Amino acid sequence: MGKWKCIWCSKILEGESFMDLVAASVKEEGGQHVHGWENITLVEEEAKLANKLLPSIHF
Repeated sequence: MGKWKCIWCSKILEGESFMDLVAASVKEEGGQHVHGWENITLVEEEAKLANKLLPSIHF
């Protein structure tokens, strides 16, 4: 589960398991385009946390 982004076409899908995602994209594209899926859920959560914490750090 999570949020997935294709590294080739930037298509974003949410809430599917990786295997369901692969099966659906093969069926949808009919073999014309192969998606390279990357889980971006953690990347986005990390960015939100960093933005929240950085203002509280004083140098």
